[in-house]
Amino acid sequence: MTDETRPRLDARLQRHGIARDVHRGLSKGIDFLPVSESTKAMLTTRSGEVVAFAAETGTALANGAVVAGKGAVDAAREGYHAFETKREEEAAAAKRPFAIVEPVTDAAPESAAATAGPDGGEGDLLARLERLGQLRDAGHLSDEEFATAKARLLAGE
Repeated sequence: MTDETRPRLDARLQRHGIARDVHRGLSKGIDFLPVSESTKAMLTTRSGEVVAFAAETGTALANGAVVAGKGAVDAAREGYHAFETKREEEAAAAKRPFAIVEPVTDAAPESAAATAGPDGGEGDLLARLERLGQLRDAGHLSDEEFATAKARLLAGE
């Protein structure tokens, strides 16, 4: 860091008390790193810039929310709830097993016979059971889901 950039960074960090404290903690940790002094100085400067930027961005967002007619707390709360809702939806979607595709029932009888195995459907049933086993082995179906789907297939549903 040059002598002229240091006062600007210090001033940026001083405007936000928590930024100053976070940077001080980072600097102490950087001092323990087994690297050269020039690397420590570079890491300290870069971490200070990042901390100052994060504090300034947070302040700008809060000010923007106030200007937009919402309190900073309300705007942050809405953003947090939107984020949590999206995260919960994605987590739920990831836990859902793959749907078992049912055969088309309004197909012509000759097309159904063409897809069946030589035993009149047992080949198709075997292939579907094997597919269920693969899904379970890959972790996409729990043992309970596998047993339920297998029972449905064997019952002809």
